[in-house]
Amino acid sequence: MNKWLLYVFTIGFAVYWASNLILWFPWSYNTTLGITLMLTINPFLWAYATFLALKTFPKSNLIKGALIISLIFLLLALIMDYIFFGLIRNAMEQLYHPTTFYGYGFLISLPFILVLIFNNRISQLKKTTKNSDIVKAVISGLACLGILILIIVLEIEI
Repeated sequence: MNKWLLYVFTIGFAVYWASNLILWFPWSYNTTLGITLMLTINPFLWAYATFLALKTFPKSNLIKGALIISLIFLLLALIMDYIFFGLIRNAMEQLYHPTTFYGYGFLISLPFILVLIFNNRISQLKKTTKNSDIVKAVISGLACLGILILIIVLEIEI
């Protein structure tokens, strides 16, 4: 269970920074474009991460797994939003828009929606968490975070 919890934290970390990296230039160019892309691309990224976490949940009660995943992803989003908007960008006033709260609600509900829709499929694809899965998530998350920090610090624009 501890390895699985670490895995959920690392894939949440990786998807958070990957989604921000993907959205940085469109959002910098036009807020409406950024919000539109966030509402179309991010659900697929988070759904994929959630699906990975659910199919590696070590117990049979997927609702319990969904609850744990939703709480971890929400906690990560809250903390990393503060890091991204507050510490990296010094732009806390840009954080709390209605879309932010919609995003939090989405992260809370998504695991339950996937369990309801794909319960049998998830159960058929069950696998265990591997150390290599955790390492891949950490490396990809740190790479996205690093690239995003460089873009912001160096003020790279398109």
